[in-house]
Amino acid sequence: MTKSKTRVVERTLRLRLKPTAPKTGYVDGAWWPHSDELAAELPALLAAVAGRVGTIHHVAYPLGEWARTPDELVVAGQTVRVEGIRQGTGHTVELLGVKNRRVVLLVVPPGTVERDAMATMTSASAVDNESAVDELLTAGTRQRGDHAEGVAAVQRWVTEGGADRGSR
Repeated sequence: MTKSKTRVVERTLRLRLKPTAPKTGYVDGAWWPHSDELAAELPALLAAVAGRVGTIHHVAYPLGEWARTPDELVVAGQTVRVEGIRQGTGHTVELLGVKNRRVVLLVVPPGTVERDAMATMTSASAVDNESAVDELLTAGTRQRGDHAEGVAAVQRWVTEGGADRGSR
């Protein structure tokens, strides 16, 4: 009998955080996941953000923007409650850590063109940036003067990769 080998693909975490103080704006930075599989994407993210807020025990995300996700995950031996919410700010994840310290991250849709994603992440993580989520999501395309393309990319992610997949 032969054993099948599972190939584990290590991917670079695409995350940019604002400096810890003073807090400005709604988001604390930006995250560009590789897929809409939140359960697969969270372990690396939680490990990276734990240095800022301690062990993360709760993650809130907008329903319909991710594939079906279990209500709990065990990450690094800790149980993390994962809650899909119907109301709140779209294209964000909220991570709650020790003493309810929180980090709110702008989520750049996985299929975003790299130059646009990097511009969005840079803008969202800028010390003095107070832009709204919708403004941040179009930062890369605005720099090229193509606002409509950015809006269309976000809409494609919601309609093709988010809402329909969440009902699996």
